[in-house]
Amino acid sequence: MCSLLFASPQATEKLTDGVVYNLLKDFSLPLLAIIWAVYSYLKQNRKKLSIRQLGDQYSNSITSQEGSRTSYSVEVAITNDSPQAPIVIAWYDIELPWNEASLDPLPDPKDSDKPLDFYSYTTPAFSIQLDRENVLNHRRYQSGKLAPGEGFRGYFLAKGDMPIPNDLAIYEKDRCDRFIEAKFVVKDTTGREYKSPIHLHY
Repeated sequence: MCSLLFASPQATEKLTDGVVYNLLKDFSLPLLAIIWAVYSYLKQNRKKLSIRQLGDQYSNSITSQEGSRTSYSVEVAITNDSPQAPIVIAWYDIELPWNEASLDPLPDPKDSDKPLDFYSYTTPAFSIQLDRENVLNHRRYQSGKLAPGEGFRGYFLAKGDMPIPNDLAIYEKDRCDRFIEAKFVVKDTTGREYKSPIHLHY
């Protein structure tokens, strides 16, 4: 007992090193197994949503006229690329290079006083009707569930109050490729946002 009480610093250090080594040897494999299990779980359940713009200058457009609201149309494909995690979409939005606080998705025509099976999309140049099944606006919450590998394809339609700012607009008549760079935003029910660059033609 006295030899332990009065052991030299070198002997005490060797004893401590030996205890630590034995502890690491006894617990390293279980600890590594736990770390690997947690890593594998997080990897398999990570959420990954891809957004790809489709269509042409007519399906991806922004149109405005003095005295009327600005109309937006975006055609995209949305896919859940997660290994195992489902994703439930809560909201769609367009992130513009200017502050548009009044951008609102068109409401579901099924929720109107006289339920319809199509969305009405009107611009100063033309007016069309899109079958409800081809529009994403209502594909949210219960209708917005995506299992791994599943996806939606369709239009997102919205209205806003602000026209294209003069410092961003290009008005040359001979330009057929006039567009605004923006971002399409999808938010899931956990609050996570997924963004992808898009072009809006006008």
